[in-house]
Amino acid sequence: MRAIISVYDKTGVVAFAQGLSALNVEIYSTGKTAQALAEASLPVHSISEITGFPEILDGRVKTLHPAVHGGILARRDRDAHMAELEEHHITPIDLVVCNLYPFSEAVAQPDVTLEAALEEIDIGGVTLLRAAAKNFPSVTVVVRPEDYAVVLEEIQTQGSASVETRRKLAAIAFQHTALYDTAIAEYLRRGTSDDLFPEKLTLGLRRLMRLKYGENPHQQAALYAWGGTPAGLDERAGATADSATDIVTGNDAGNATAHPIPPSVAGARQLQGKELGFNNLLDLDAALNAVASFKPPTAVVVKHTNPCGLACGDSLVESYRRAHSGDPISAYGGILGFNREVDEETARELSQIFYEAIIAPGYSPEALAVLAAKKNLRLLTTDTPIGPQFVKTDTHDPYQLDVRRVSGGLLVQSADMISESDIPRKVVSEREPTLKEVTDLLFAWKVVQQVKSNAIVLAHKLMVVGVGAGQMNRVYSVRIAVDRAGDRARGSVLASDAFFPFADGVEMAAKAGVTAIIQPGGSIRDGEVIKAANKSGIAMIFTGQRHFRH
Repeated sequence: MRAIISVYDKTGVVAFAQGLSALNVEIYSTGKTAQALAEASLPVHSISEITGFPEILDGRVKTLHPAVHGGILARRDRDAHMAELEEHHITPIDLVVCNLYPFSEAVAQPDVTLEAALEEIDIGGVTLLRAAAKNFPSVTVVVRPEDYAVVLEEIQTQGSASVETRRKLAAIAFQHTALYDTAIAEYLRRGTSDDLFPEKLTLGLRRLMRLKYGENPHQQAALYAWGGTPAGLDERAGATADSATDIVTGNDAGNATAHPIPPSVAGARQLQGKELGFNNLLDLDAALNAVASFKPPTAVVVKHTNPCGLACGDSLVESYRRAHSGDPISAYGGILGFNREVDEETARELSQIFYEAIIAPGYSPEALAVLAAKKNLRLLTTDTPIGPQFVKTDTHDPYQLDVRRVSGGLLVQSADMISESDIPRKVVSEREPTLKEVTDLLFAWKVVQQVKSNAIVLAHKLMVVGVGAGQMNRVYSVRIAVDRAGDRARGSVLASDAFFPFADGVEMAAKAGVTAIIQPGGSIRDGEVIKAANKSGIAMIFTGQRHFRH
């Protein structure tokens, strides 16, 4: 049996090669892989011994040769193929072990140049994989180190990998190269003026973990990440993996100056707690997105992907207390999000209530000691700062696409991202809002973006006091928000994610004591709505932008 081993990721490759060598498998290799095997005292041959030609162009051309690909692609069940191999003195190759240059990791670096990126595009490796996968009835192709053990065991017990295993590994290889090509296409599109939505679009995703079930127990589910997302929740990394901790950890997690990896749920690490579920992950993402909009210490309580409480404060514990008081009944069993490292005082305060999970940029050792007593509480750390200054706002970044399924296809859109400085503000009421009202209005406008439509948020002193979410008409959302706020509605401001189609919502808010409103405007009855605001002395701002979230 002949094998070609040429890998960038050398995890476990020496042990695998040792096992193959013990079975008298003849090993051919290239460059640094050959060096690593030779240093382990393994008998290894250069690819040049097959091709009769040296590696050229700084290693760009080494396996691209008929002696290599003829040996891989020849069908063993065709006499003509085997006769041609014999005529040209080509020996069949039975096993190809290959993985590729880390293109996605390379282009994720902030200072990568186009020239450097192009050098990370693997040609020979992709060609080896595709050739071996195409001929899987006769050739075994291995991309992932985790597949070494099963291949070695089957060769030991059966003389070769089974047809079923070879077919499975071929599918993995083709998916691997498809993901690789997608990452390259996405990168090159970023540097052009082409449409974000090309005629043909592939989405490069890799599975991070299987989930116990989906939204409901009868549904199957898994978590996938964009190809360029660091593998935080990767099931292979383990809950205690620390590969990301050199980016930013500990007390610097809230205000690091190093170039951060944008925070994400898929890139986070689970430090403790029960297995994550589908709904947990949805709520954690909502919590992360909510606190990422704010610079001051901010806490959010999320229930069913809606913030039921959110507040900013001078300290994290103050923010948490105010966020929890926004809707204490709904907060029970919710998800918490913080944009600062969780300290001991905050940990002690929140540990008095039952929560499902928390996401934050980090946790102090003292906080972890406190929260360790709640063994089922899921703790996630992004290992990178959370806040508007740390979040990528490039709406032409393929990794920022919002993708949703419809029957028979996908809806794809750019993310709903806009900085505070870009929010248009036009006062349409007779009364100008006060500075305090403007501060609360902008706060509420950021929060309402995270609430399911029809969305209404009441806020006072940088604290959410009432939320109306997901109603079929806007006046009912106002009614729910006012009911949640109770007496706290008096003196509050209101944000609406879309325009008021009638004056009734404004009139209801006025009766509850709301003093200022921010909304997109654009209704054919804007005149009636503004008139209702003026009648009640409400200051009103139009933004000209809506934030529907279906």
